[in-house]
Amino acid sequence: MSTAPILEAAGLTVRFTSKEGGDTVAVDDFSLTIRPGEFVGIMGEPGCGKSTAAIALMGLVRPPGEIIAGSVRFLGNDLLAMSDDEVAAIRGKDIGLIVQNPRTSLHPMLTVGNQISRVYRAHNKVSKKEAWQHAINMLRMVGMNDPERRVKAHAHELSSGMTQRVLIAMAMSSNPRLLIADEPTSGLDVTIQAQFLDQMWETANQTGSAVLLVTQDLGIIANYCDRVLIMENGRIIEEAPVRQFFQAPAQDYSRRILATQRQQGGDTSGDAHHGELTHAETIIRVAGLYKQFPIRGSDQKVHAVDDVSFDIRRGEAIGLVGESGSGKTTVGRCLVRLEEPTAGEIMFHDTPLGDIKRAAFVPYRKAIQIVFQDPFDSMNPRWTVEKVLTEPLDLHTDLTPEQKRTRVVELLEMAGLDAALRRDQPRQLSAGQQQRVVIARAIATNPEFIVLDEPTSALSPETRVEIIQLLMELSRKLGFAYLFISHDLTTVKVICHRVIVMYLGQIVEVGDKNVVFATPRHPYSKALLASHLFPDIADRRVDRAERITLEGEIPSPVSLPQGCYLYGRCPSQKDACADMPQELRAMPDGREIRCWRVTEGDFPDAHS
Repeated sequence: MSTAPILEAAGLTVRFTSKEGGDTVAVDDFSLTIRPGEFVGIMGEPGCGKSTAAIALMGLVRPPGEIIAGSVRFLGNDLLAMSDDEVAAIRGKDIGLIVQNPRTSLHPMLTVGNQISRVYRAHNKVSKKEAWQHAINMLRMVGMNDPERRVKAHAHELSSGMTQRVLIAMAMSSNPRLLIADEPTSGLDVTIQAQFLDQMWETANQTGSAVLLVTQDLGIIANYCDRVLIMENGRIIEEAPVRQFFQAPAQDYSRRILATQRQQGGDTSGDAHHGELTHAETIIRVAGLYKQFPIRGSDQKVHAVDDVSFDIRRGEAIGLVGESGSGKTTVGRCLVRLEEPTAGEIMFHDTPLGDIKRAAFVPYRKAIQIVFQDPFDSMNPRWTVEKVLTEPLDLHTDLTPEQKRTRVVELLEMAGLDAALRRDQPRQLSAGQQQRVVIARAIATNPEFIVLDEPTSALSPETRVEIIQLLMELSRKLGFAYLFISHDLTTVKVICHRVIVMYLGQIVEVGDKNVVFATPRHPYSKALLASHLFPDIADRRVDRAERITLEGEIPSPVSLPQGCYLYGRCPSQKDACADMPQELRAMPDGREIRCWRVTEGDFPDAHS
């Protein structure tokens, strides 16, 4: 394998000029060399210039920016000196790009199959039929269930995680020599994330290709990267081999983000009131919950939630985890009546919520709230922060205008925000500030229960820790319970009392978070935890001789298996599992598990 650099950037500088004539240097004297087989990570706070630098390495820059200095040599040729046609022949074929916001990168009027096919045909001499089949194969490779159906979907018909997989499939379709990936796994569950990163790392090592990965996830850096670059204010402030970085970071920023991650990983505050919660009042009880969605143009249905039952006590934090498509978000939306269950019962105290007509449900909104994944999308962009926070007070309280203004200031202070921000609009706030405003809105009416749907997924490491600490502090102070839906198992381990693991609409394991994390028993729970990337170089995923993985594809939620839903992927399957429906059964240690081999003691040992 040649050791000549694949990419050499020297003195790369990007400047943005505002309409008023002011200049901002977003990337300043950026230099980087990437050799065959390397996996290089770039980290930094939002706005540090890392994404701009990554795109500039392809000779691109978002308007009104311009590359004003430097060179970028790809396989010895300067991309910045090439003609547009010469560069176009390289982009998409030899250099692949995955961006963070997939919906803005996909054409809304074309099916995802057409888009993958077009990119593939632009650089490969194949027929339309061959390109279409290639698109199906690529969607299958990135873990998309029922790829023959999904390939005909438009971007708006897919979840955020699925659209991210489409971009990954598109970028990988021509086996590029260099893959530039900007937060490529931010919308993926941990099992698919691990499969995708495993594949990228193995491809880089086997073919001599290279990967430049822009990320805020220290777990990815620790488990996959050979080197790491830290950026601040447009400049590289630290570059080091990954082991050296974790053992002895050179810069204050590096030491700070490592400290916050370790603080998060070692925090056991979630256990503070666990003993007294055992006898606390049950405020939410879910029994036999089912939710099906009809498929337009056919008599088939998507089985999103399948016989889900659990309860939540006052002040309790429940973590709900599982892969994309497991039904987590649908369960949360059913609890707050944004979706109507197909069957089952949801009790709030002694009131069956299903018996309440939608119009009559308004008074219960005061007690039951939700925080969505994207804070900006969940606020009216034309409103000020004060109006955003006043809306629930207008709907659910009898406060006077003066009392509402006082309450808004109080909410901002509780959320750790300056009262002066009440005059700002959402676009003027950082992502962390936006999320704090949304949390403040959710607690405005003193709710008893809140659904938190991926509230920290798009935040930087420091901001994520701040939001986690805020949620824990508010829960202790106000006494509300919450259902925390997340892919981030590290966060779930910190803030939750119990954890529910879902797979394909079913609960497969539920129990005390310390018990489940220490000794997962269901084969799916084991694989899920084995796939999670903790920020620890002592057990790098790429160095492990053996890994617990799931084989095959996620079954389609349209045509569910007759027996165990995990049968086709389970490393511990037996022939009997294929036709034997599994029941959720109680175990002596207090947890419940949906696997007959575990509940009947069929495994060789308790922790196999």
